[in-house]
Amino acid sequence: MTIEQVQKNSSYLFYCKEYYFAGIKPTDFISNKNNGYKELVQIAKLYFEKNLLEEFATYLKEGQYFIQLWTAHLILEFGNPDEKLKELCLDEIINYSENPLAPEVAIHEKKWLKEYYENGNK
Repeated sequence: MTIEQVQKNSSYLFYCKEYYFAGIKPTDFISNKNNGYKELVQIAKLYFEKNLLEEFATYLKEGQYFIQLWTAHLILEFGNPDEKLKELCLDEIINYSENPLAPEVAIHEKKWLKEYYENGNK
């Protein structure tokens, strides 16, 4: 898959939707062994390798299917964000960690944030 194909057919959005309904979440440690997780990582890396981090970051504005959450995690884990973008990504993750409508996701996000800060990240 090329970046042009991803952009043309909105693969990232469709995969996020598909994995939402399949129960695959960014910080569910069982899910990260799943091919769906790996597919989203591959797409994100395509953007990053083509120096399209800012374009990829526009997915932080999407409102469904954990797209913002996936985007935030993928940028922090595989991108090279500046401090402003890093803060936006962390704010998104913090919002999900406090979401009473998705308690399982909130638990996973709290755990991820704890480990993130314990590893010396800011």
